[in-house]
Amino acid sequence: MKSKLSLLLAIIICITAFSGCSNNGNDAGDKETLTVATSGDAISLDPVSTNDNQSSNVMSQIYEGLVEIGEDNKPKPLLAEKIDQKDDVTYTIHLKKNVKFHNGEEMKANDVVFSLKRAVDAPNVKHLFNSIDKENVKAIDDYTVEMKLKEPYAGIIYSLCHPGAFICNEKAVKEGGDNYKMNPVGTGSVKFVSWIKADSVVMERFDDYHGEKTQYKTLKFRVIPEPTNRLVELESGGVDISYDIAPNDISKVTENTNLKLVRGQDYGTTYLGFNCQKKPFDNPKVREAISYAVDMEGIIKAVFLGVGKTATSPMPQTLKFSVADQIKPKTRDVNKAKQLLKEAEFEKGFKTSLSTNEKKERIDMATAIKEQLAEVGIDCSINVLEWSAFNDLLKNGKQDMFEIAWIADTPDPDSFMFPCFHSSAAGEGGNYCYLKDQEMDKLLEDAKKENDEAKRAELYKKAQQHAIDISAWVPEYNGELLVGHKKEIQNFKVSPFGWYKLQLVKKAE
Repeated sequence: MKSKLSLLLAIIICITAFSGCSNNGNDAGDKETLTVATSGDAISLDPVSTNDNQSSNVMSQIYEGLVEIGEDNKPKPLLAEKIDQKDDVTYTIHLKKNVKFHNGEEMKANDVVFSLKRAVDAPNVKHLFNSIDKENVKAIDDYTVEMKLKEPYAGIIYSLCHPGAFICNEKAVKEGGDNYKMNPVGTGSVKFVSWIKADSVVMERFDDYHGEKTQYKTLKFRVIPEPTNRLVELESGGVDISYDIAPNDISKVTENTNLKLVRGQDYGTTYLGFNCQKKPFDNPKVREAISYAVDMEGIIKAVFLGVGKTATSPMPQTLKFSVADQIKPKTRDVNKAKQLLKEAEFEKGFKTSLSTNEKKERIDMATAIKEQLAEVGIDCSINVLEWSAFNDLLKNGKQDMFEIAWIADTPDPDSFMFPCFHSSAAGEGGNYCYLKDQEMDKLLEDAKKENDEAKRAELYKKAQQHAIDISAWVPEYNGELLVGHKKEIQNFKVSPFGWYKLQLVKKAE
């Protein structure tokens, strides 16, 4: 079996697609233009209508929040001058003055109230903001907002750093209606110009920006799904920066004297998920059987070539209270998998499907998983979808099995565990497994409002162990962020969130 798997993965990894690699006018050669290659297109440019990295990569240039995560991994003021906490549930937000939106209007307290109330109601991000008492968010004056919570939430200031809390201009949102997601208006260092779906997003310097202005005049994101094509564009000068460098392309970047590779750990876990509301995945024994049927450690080593590590727990080791470093990868046991299927009354196996997006490494993993599941009688087809279509599938509960990553929305563990496993987050909220488990819900609710660090750590430890015990999903991979850029690019830094703010990036003279 090992030789078959090795041969299969060797063939997969060596396949290269050479289609669709136009250079779109070679804007990257222009000192006034910063061109970035991304692996997928944004879904929406309205902060509350999505919660995915491709959209955040664009929105984090256009919008800003009241606070942002600093280099010390702690919140620092951005659109807020300061935030005072009066008691366990009451916060006073003091706003910066003379901050302009891209439509020329000054940011006022009413815009902040409007934006926060939208976030509370939004299915994609409500797990971060549903502790806010919407009826008690109010403008005290033009530059002061009072915000009250329904109950204490230890992670609320971290949540305000998330794109879902980016501040929008109330007038622009209301005038834009359903089209606002295609015509965003923020306070960021660049303003929106155009968006050609599945091709490119163009932004330009905002001359009335309240902070340090961009060196470049134009910022362009080009959508190039195939990793080989992104690398070719970087090597040939078609782009200045290329996100998501493939593991087997690392040496091509590091050995090129004109390029630089930037690496960093993220806050995410790629996982093999199950729709727990669909038979046979509503049976924990079936889910556990699949966890024993696959050699996840072998697959990860073959596909990622030593980049990142095999995941052992739902929450990555980069987040506090993770138990990942205390658990070893599960050893494949075909006999145990067959026994569990027999106990679940699926001794002869069953037919199912495994859905994923176009990311090459996920397709490679899915191909190996399909072959290994066949050995225990599970006939699995692979369903590869474009990113937005894949998201629609998950949010509408149409999937059987699936592969995706969840990256924590903030450094607080609540932003990982609650959306992935709480029943209220099923579907659009991030619980793509549609898990409904009372014990899990109680643990996560208690952890969310607990201010004592030791007690909170114990609650999250129990929640992670419970997810493992019920095989809610199979952890696959804790990744590394790999970004390549031209050597003249300065000030680019990876972020553990997997999306990058480019305001201070410069091209050397």
